[in-house]
Amino acid sequence: MVTTRAHADPFPPPSPPKSRSSGVKKWSHTPTPLTLLWLLVSVPLVIWDTFYVLLRPHTMTGGYLHAPIWKPYALYGTVDHVYGWPAFDAKDGFTAAQASLNVMETLGYLLYLAIVWREGGREGKGPGVTGKLGERVEGRWGAAAALGGFAISVMTLSKTVLYAMNEYHSGYKNVGHNDASTIFFLWVVPNGAWVVLPSYMVYVFGSDILEGLMIASDLTGGPTRASVSRKEE
Repeated sequence: MVTTRAHADPFPPPSPPKSRSSGVKKWSHTPTPLTLLWLLVSVPLVIWDTFYVLLRPHTMTGGYLHAPIWKPYALYGTVDHVYGWPAFDAKDGFTAAQASLNVMETLGYLLYLAIVWREGGREGKGPGVTGKLGERVEGRWGAAAALGGFAISVMTLSKTVLYAMNEYHSGYKNVGHNDASTIFFLWVVPNGAWVVLPSYMVYVFGSDILEGLMIASDLTGGPTRASVSRKEE
């Protein structure tokens, strides 16, 4: 009898593909302590500021709503004429225009705080579980919070930079009458906070969104529809 020696199959069957989801980090959004602290401080201040502007002249010096709530503006209105009588008498619309944007900005931040408060730490728990501020927010609510926070932070930063650029390109007509010390402590420092902290928030929210996009790319694998269509063109 003739026997043949068994040979290894030169074309072994392919190994089953590994699951793309194995080992992939699940994305979530967690508000940072500094973000929450800034919002809890800045949102009431912006509401206070917005009502001062939109209720002028009653909130200004001599108005029946001026004291005690808006009395600090008696000083600030002499430092920055955007908030004082010169801009109001000149019917300068910039002050009210930026206050109108404050309304949209504040509503956006309040919505963000409501989401992270209601949904924080609730993923996978029963419907009766109350969320906790500062905890991780997963799923669609986490994505909505990160995207909304990013958009509103960009809005805040852009609006503050526009405010400063308006002064620069007008030859500092509203604050140029002050000495250097007054400008620094009563104009640069207060307004600078609305540049530094929103910039930080833009970075934090943007990093969260970028991380989510990278995780989604790892899960889907291969080129996206957009990249395929570009290659075909």
